[in-house]
Amino acid sequence: MAARQRKTWWRRVLTLGVALAVGGFVFLVTSQWASPNMIGQNLFSALSGFGMVYALLAGPLATVDCLSRERREDTLGLLFLTDLRSYDVVLGKMAAASLDMVLGLVAMLPLLTLPWLMGGVSLAQFGHVTLALANALLLSLAIGVCASALLVSARASLIAAVAFLLFLTLGLPFLGDVVLGLRLNSPGAAFCCMFWPIWGLLQCFQGTGSSMRWQYWLNMVAMHGLAWAMMAIACARTRTSWRNLSSSGQAPRWTRPLERWRKGSARSRLAWRLAMLDLNPMAWLEGRDRLQARALGGFILAAAGFVMILHQASRQKWPTNDAAVLWPLFSHYLLCLWIAVEAPRRLADDKESGALELLLSTPIQPRQIVGGIMRTLRRRFGVALLALMALDAIVLWAYFDRHGSRGGFVWSNELTQMAAWALIVFPVQAYSLARVGLYQGLVQANSLRATFSVVWKQGLLPWVLFLVFVLACELDRRNLRILPRLDDELAFGSWAFFHLFTCAAFLARANWQLRHRFRALAAAPPRALWKR
Repeated sequence: MAARQRKTWWRRVLTLGVALAVGGFVFLVTSQWASPNMIGQNLFSALSGFGMVYALLAGPLATVDCLSRERREDTLGLLFLTDLRSYDVVLGKMAAASLDMVLGLVAMLPLLTLPWLMGGVSLAQFGHVTLALANALLLSLAIGVCASALLVSARASLIAAVAFLLFLTLGLPFLGDVVLGLRLNSPGAAFCCMFWPIWGLLQCFQGTGSSMRWQYWLNMVAMHGLAWAMMAIACARTRTSWRNLSSSGQAPRWTRPLERWRKGSARSRLAWRLAMLDLNPMAWLEGRDRLQARALGGFILAAAGFVMILHQASRQKWPTNDAAVLWPLFSHYLLCLWIAVEAPRRLADDKESGALELLLSTPIQPRQIVGGIMRTLRRRFGVALLALMALDAIVLWAYFDRHGSRGGFVWSNELTQMAAWALIVFPVQAYSLARVGLYQGLVQANSLRATFSVVWKQGLLPWVLFLVFVLACELDRRNLRILPRLDDELAFGSWAFFHLFTCAAFLARANWQLRHRFRALAAAPPRALWKR
């Protein structure tokens, strides 16, 4: 069925087009100063990196809801009325959900042969990179299907899969470098990074000698074994998850402390109810669960303590320039992803279950619904955003404490310029994600699709526009010389402009739709909204 759908082929064309754009950008940038062999190496590295990012995103985009949706709709048990086993169900759902992603990777692989024809890349490197990409794709799909089998909620499975992939791609090298003090060329790095998906690509780029060959194959075997372990867990869970098992008598006793920690004591819940019901019922309904706010606070406090301890322990080594740049981007985009997951949840779930239509039959007005959810989101994520900005200032202070901060070094440094623009961009982006997320929760089929739509419009589209602008500046500098030279000031300013422009455009449309067409959007089916 998926092979006959038109979107299957258009997604493959889109993936190939993006890969061509990445390859063309790298070729235009490096062709003016590098030899053909060097151009081939840089092009091969860029296309391999794009393929690895694509392979790692396959699980969260494709298989993260393939089993949990069957459990929510109580249709998983119907599959077991046939002679199918649990591994038939898991592997079949995984294969059907990942067809688009596999076809996209297959369509992109012929581009990797172009650097081999240009020189600088051997045929063995091409084969090793292809195997590494296929292995990373299998691991990502297995992590997604495992999260889908363990959790019923699509949002919870998405968060679990993304968190585990972030730990494998960013957490493992961080632990090996900062905590264990291992370098990439040390003997123990291969065992510490054997589950790191990028480790195999690094070995391919560095060569295929005997010292590198066993590290590459250790990484391939470890990742492949981890993928099969994830699928085995999914099969074991699927075997019994379709049954409506009654909870044991000790379950309430075990869950009572967690429930008290999430929603507070009975007295505090009563005070919260009396205070918020008259003010805004939606704020009371959405703000009862305090688990996320407390978890965010705990993470930020732990990160702040770790940053201070690490800086005091190795004042001359940390933070490096890369750490000072990557930490604000990683932390804020992770918070923005969290907001994109939570913002459309209430309206999308209530519309799917029919509760939103019943709610609109009460005296509660649409502006009260939107205002109550926004009040809860500000209460849940506003303090976390301010704390992260304060932590960014601490990291910036630690960087200048290491490198010195006399005279114009602070104000002329690129980190200071980036921090000044980020001080404007990140709060606007967080607010826009919350507001546009409410609108997408009304027009999309479910909350997971609403999250993907918000992430594309508010998170990825500004970067695409920024990269197109950089490419245009590069082409203009080589041919017409109309545009100014792309220095640090122009780069940071254009980055902030495209983020603020996309946020303002989508935010204006979302505000108008929520203010004037809330009832029509809540009543219309998602397919009719898409056609309209």
